[in-house]
Amino acid sequence: MTPDVESVRWRHRIVERLQNHDAPKVFRLCLFDGKSILYSAAPLDLPDGTSGNYTLVVPGKGRVTVKVARVAGDTVTFDDLIKFLTGKISEQTPKVSVALNLLQFIIRQAPNLKYPNNGRAYFTSGGSKDLRGGLQLFRGFFQSVRPAIGRVLVNVDISAAAMYKPGPFVDIALEVLNIRGNARALSYRKHSKEWNILSQFFRNVLVDIKLPKKTVTKKIVGLVEAAGRFPFTQEQEDGSSLPTTEYYYKTYNIRLSFPDIIGIELSRGSGKNTVIPAELCTVAAGQRYTRKLPQNMTSMMVDFSKFRPEKRLEMIVGQKGDRVQPPTLEYATSPYIQDAGMEIAEKPITIQGQILKSPTIFYGKKQAAATWNITRQHLHSPEIIKAWAVVDYSLRLDQSVIKAFMDTLEQCCTARGMLIKLLLVLKDKMSKDIKEACSLALVSAGAPPGYNKPPDMVLVILPQSAADIRQDVKRAGDVTLGVSTQCVREDNIAKFSGRQLDQYCNNIAIKINARLMGVNSIPSSPAYDWFTKEDFMFFGADVGHPGPGIQNKPSVASVVFSYDRHGVKYSATSRVQQPRQERIGELGPMVYDAITRYGKVNGRAPRRLMFFRDGLSEGEYAGVGELEFQDIKEAVRRVWAEVKLNDPPPLITYLIVGKRHHVRFFPTNPQDGDRKSGNVQAGFVASEGIANPIAQDFYLLSHGGILGTSRPAHYIVLKDEIFNFDVRPIQEVAYTLCHAYVSATRSVSIPAPVYFCARAEYHFDASLRYIDSDGATVASSSTCEKQSFNLSQWRSGYAQTHSFMLARMFFA
Repeated sequence: MTPDVESVRWRHRIVERLQNHDAPKVFRLCLFDGKSILYSAAPLDLPDGTSGNYTLVVPGKGRVTVKVARVAGDTVTFDDLIKFLTGKISEQTPKVSVALNLLQFIIRQAPNLKYPNNGRAYFTSGGSKDLRGGLQLFRGFFQSVRPAIGRVLVNVDISAAAMYKPGPFVDIALEVLNIRGNARALSYRKHSKEWNILSQFFRNVLVDIKLPKKTVTKKIVGLVEAAGRFPFTQEQEDGSSLPTTEYYYKTYNIRLSFPDIIGIELSRGSGKNTVIPAELCTVAAGQRYTRKLPQNMTSMMVDFSKFRPEKRLEMIVGQKGDRVQPPTLEYATSPYIQDAGMEIAEKPITIQGQILKSPTIFYGKKQAAATWNITRQHLHSPEIIKAWAVVDYSLRLDQSVIKAFMDTLEQCCTARGMLIKLLLVLKDKMSKDIKEACSLALVSAGAPPGYNKPPDMVLVILPQSAADIRQDVKRAGDVTLGVSTQCVREDNIAKFSGRQLDQYCNNIAIKINARLMGVNSIPSSPAYDWFTKEDFMFFGADVGHPGPGIQNKPSVASVVFSYDRHGVKYSATSRVQQPRQERIGELGPMVYDAITRYGKVNGRAPRRLMFFRDGLSEGEYAGVGELEFQDIKEAVRRVWAEVKLNDPPPLITYLIVGKRHHVRFFPTNPQDGDRKSGNVQAGFVASEGIANPIAQDFYLLSHGGILGTSRPAHYIVLKDEIFNFDVRPIQEVAYTLCHAYVSATRSVSIPAPVYFCARAEYHFDASLRYIDSDGATVASSSTCEKQSFNLSQWRSGYAQTHSFMLARMFFA
């Protein structure tokens, strides 16, 4: 397209106009990927036989020339896909992938042309919710084609998206700043706090500019001060300039009401800016907000998306007349599906699975069920707290409230078997220098004369909104000082009392015990016990990426690993790497360090390694998964060679654990589901009917849902030297590990190594760990914000965990 059109939405509109208005006889029902590929069920009658140029005038965009050329690729057929589904091809070949992608386009094309979408899901305003702050929530539907043994499935689920609220730019800007109805308040100067908020919020947002006889849609690239006073250069021989206010009056007979407020910059180039007064602009409808939502809005999004299983299924299946029609009701009438000759079943499939037996949980010498009440248990191996300190950063808590909370917490710790010898509370508010606060905690609290040892634990009471302080606390504890920390928020302390406060303090107590190298409980099942008879290690691994649009921060690879004989104590390590690189670039050295640490603790080498990899998509199984498996093998060979071990190397099982998917299970008979939540019962495992044609995979719903519809985890057994691809014991070990997450008193949705890895990502975040040569962090320095990405700089400034914390589960 010339000029280039970046917006996928506009590219779709242009192709749709070609099909329906400018050249309908040529383009018929073509499928467009939104980028550069067009699929047609029959050869196109192009002017030059294989290519052609089409110039059209698009309302709101102007004149665009589209060049279409037939590529030399083969006609897409489904022969290889059928062989793949029936097991006659043992890998997903390029032809199989192309066929599956084409099926995706066919089912998605009709709704994606009608509604805002992200490619995989579309969203409608039916049932929308106002978020304030210039945003609203839309409901929608996810749909995806998935291969299964002998057939192709369409995965449909409800979805939700944050959207920019359409309307006058001035009104939306005031709402973003939480200002009521005073447009003149928008007369901000460049780089003021409000300016920066608005500039970030509206960057790349499309606005409609309404002028007499025409409306133009443009993208915001920046803001300007006092747009009404901005010099407007007229297109005449003398090159004279007018203030924007005078230009709009003379040219369009428009009088600007607010010439001193900010304006919108629409383009840059050749030293010239196109500036439009804000009062003439309207935020265009149907734009997704792709940045990270603030914490308060995230909870609203969760509530908006949360439905009991029976309601969720009802929304997916749908009924005619529903405010938001699901795709399942429109497949039969989609012109693209009809043109392809496809048929899609109207009802969801029914599968069969089994309920795994819950593991036994050992607390002390007693057993407990799969869900348990911690208040009746004595921890398996409670720790001794020689001294702990409290740093109080609360804004509203009275000292008597803090004392009552600490008394309850101490009682709960003692009741669980922990021995506390010295509790010290900082009564005075201190500066925000967390390092100094923790270092001086004992002295400032009035420790006994001659007692100069660091505290075993520093508990920090935070104000309600204190993300920066919490990050400083973790940096000081994990990296600088090497002391365990536990943060609690003042609003939680204030709102709980009686039995609720007791339960809250018990939950904190088990976290503290785990972070001090204590053991809360030990899970047991036949397959788990068989696995742990040999020396073993569990691994969890994942890569955390910077947020959308951030190009100058690295991705962080995290690996956690067990080092005790029960599989409940974990250590962790991390590395920075190129942004959005999914393969763990230094996995070999990280596994080498892990096995070495295991050897130092246990005096022997592991015989079995079970590796749980989070975060890989289906397209990365063969490539990234295979390479990482070889990295693990190489790390083992390196350890054995350096230590000169004669023992055989450990057997390795490498699994991928997927949780970012849309497969959901619903009990066919509600009486078979969980009595409270309506979900399928915890322990449900299934593969028959939905299994991948070439991978050994299964879905395990390991947790009992409390609110909403539970999401199972998807396990893909990529390599298996331990169980020889006997999936039953793998399922049992995975389910048992879902009961080994030390901070929970019920089973969780993924195995503990994967859960720990997800938790460790916060502690390993580049913003928390980066300290430059001057001692400045990312949060306190603008260096990393302005410079292009430099991996060597990040590696040199990325701080590793303090040696005192290596054996402690600071991430629990």
